[in-house]
Amino acid sequence: MESFSSWVAGSGQAILPLIGACIVLLAWVLARRGSMRHYVGRITLDTALAVTGLVAYALTYGFPSMSFAGVDAELVPRVWAGLLVALAIARLVRVFRAKESPDPSAGRLDKVLLLMALLVLKMVGITWAGYFISAGLFVFMCGFLLGYRDVPKLALVAGGWVAFSYFVFYRLLSVPLPTGQLLAAILRR
Repeated sequence: MESFSSWVAGSGQAILPLIGACIVLLAWVLARRGSMRHYVGRITLDTALAVTGLVAYALTYGFPSMSFAGVDAELVPRVWAGLLVALAIARLVRVFRAKESPDPSAGRLDKVLLLMALLVLKMVGITWAGYFISAGLFVFMCGFLLGYRDVPKLALVAGGWVAFSYFVFYRLLSVPLPTGQLLAAILRR
């Protein structure tokens, strides 16, 4: 296992995502040619989610060995990756059992691009505003982008995610989440 860990920490960081991208491309090609062509979008998306989870899980083997309050650094990413894989596989099973409706004839590429832009803003925002503020805003804006217009409920969901993150990761597991320059400046006063 030590050799796999050192490979993942080195060249595996580039090779594993490339292998994952090839798997997703292969799933897309096979779905377009087969009897499931009406589900090509769902199959490709769910395959991409499952592969992302598997790659993220494999990459945790390259993490440096360190513990926070008795919990290893790779525990939380492995839990999230495992959940992502399980949910993606469950969705794929529903597609192959024909329990899902076929893909719509036209997609919303603008929403995909906006969601990707929000994700980039969140990553930049973590450095400046900290994890808690950027995660709350990200959850709120994603809900709004996906068509939920009940602002109090969106605020409740976003606040619930921030509270969950604070109590589970920061307090219970002692995972040091970035506070950001803005929150650090406010707390120094």
